[in-house]
Amino acid sequence: MDVPQLRRNLATQRIAAEEHGASPAGVEAARAGARAALAIARKGGGASFLDGARELLRGGSSHAAVVGACGAMLDLARLEAGPGGDAAAARELLGELRSRHRDATADSQAQRCLDGAQQLLTELASAVTSADGQAVDIAGWAGADAASEGGATLKRVAVLGKTAGSAVAATDEVRVVLYFDRVAIYRRGERPAAAGQPRRLFLDLDGASLSPAVEALTNVDRGGLRRVRVVPLGAKTLRVSMDVEDSAIHRMFFLPRPFRIVMDFRPSAPVKRAGHGRVIVLDPGHGGRNPGAKGPTGLRESEVALSLARRVRHALRRMLPDADVILTRDADHDVSLEERAAIANAVRADLFVSIHLNASHSPEDRGGVSTFVLDTTNDAAALRLAARENGGLAQDVTDLQVILASLYRDDQVTRSTALARVVQEETLRGGRTILPNLESRGVKRALFYVLVGATMPAILVEASFITRPDEEEALRSDEYRAALADGIARGIARNLGGR
Repeated sequence: MDVPQLRRNLATQRIAAEEHGASPAGVEAARAGARAALAIARKGGGASFLDGARELLRGGSSHAAVVGACGAMLDLARLEAGPGGDAAAARELLGELRSRHRDATADSQAQRCLDGAQQLLTELASAVTSADGQAVDIAGWAGADAASEGGATLKRVAVLGKTAGSAVAATDEVRVVLYFDRVAIYRRGERPAAAGQPRRLFLDLDGASLSPAVEALTNVDRGGLRRVRVVPLGAKTLRVSMDVEDSAIHRMFFLPRPFRIVMDFRPSAPVKRAGHGRVIVLDPGHGGRNPGAKGPTGLRESEVALSLARRVRHALRRMLPDADVILTRDADHDVSLEERAAIANAVRADLFVSIHLNASHSPEDRGGVSTFVLDTTNDAAALRLAARENGGLAQDVTDLQVILASLYRDDQVTRSTALARVVQEETLRGGRTILPNLESRGVKRALFYVLVGATMPAILVEASFITRPDEEEALRSDEYRAALADGIARGIARNLGGR
């Protein structure tokens, strides 16, 4: 939609929101109007359209405008906190969001909106670190609430990205994940190298405590990251500092339930990869304590996904003999969502393919094959599926859409979509040799955490519906598994220019 169309849409929805008030129609109009205003701003429409969005959100039909457009209001705060933005205005928006809900806590929609703002404030904190490297405290109103509930506890510090069983050296990128028992309010800062001291990034966690299981010092020496230190600063602040190379590049985001701060590090000049073949990372979904979905007779998604991934690896070794095919897990054990993409990044994979089975208990659902790329969506079914695969709630997905999808570059979306199309086509073709009426659900977009942060084309394949009796029965057979796996492999090979 072009800017003139968006402008007309904004005007129409603003009128509709006022006319319909807090009814479902008013809520939807407010939501649509805010989306239009944000789209105009992102297309270079200027600050006047941000002002228009604020006017919509602050209009007479306050319940519809604020509850219906909560996600958009949080987006506005992010835009203000970004490059060229106004951090003070961002705080004002979040403060207004909270004040409007003070008298509406009995309303479940209002409460969900407030909870989402509370979590997203930590992203805003990381976005407005001052130019001189000193930490900026914008916790503001959320800090008081967090303190009243007791501070977060840092339970674990994990360094991810290593993988076994491959000739490819895992040296190019490293991911550090901080695991907490609840949302942690933090301030981020950076100090340049000086007087023999290395460049240092740090997070100061107000009111946080430290689990005895966390090591004070973790040596890393990969991806431009030298070491991670955890140091208490007095009784009420915990500092996590990271010594990095001067030229190292890093990025940060967070994931909810459990709350995790994720930091990716890599050298500015990529490490030369050994060998000349392509590297493909296959990710069998779930595993260990998380079996995923179950079929009517108890068939587990984790078991089928691993079987399919092994078969795809075998087929790819035949189709692309020079390729190195790596599995994120080759047994029934736990691999965290954040670790899976980290493995692919560490080995500088050319492609990342996560393999899953879909689930639905609706008798109207016709099952079938679908393939996803990482992106935002308003499709209710895709949001529910993403929430199930992410191990969280649909509200988590919608609240984090803009933050996480912003880590995915436009060219990467294009390349991932090209991969998804051929994999979808070939997987469906293979599956139909056994189930001729297997449905094609097409290539779709959703926010799967397992794809977040992957630096190469990355897709998630839902190879069949394990909850449909006919598809579960087929999935128990070697013939159907082989047909699906060969199809996935053919799609990958086509994308890489193989047969």
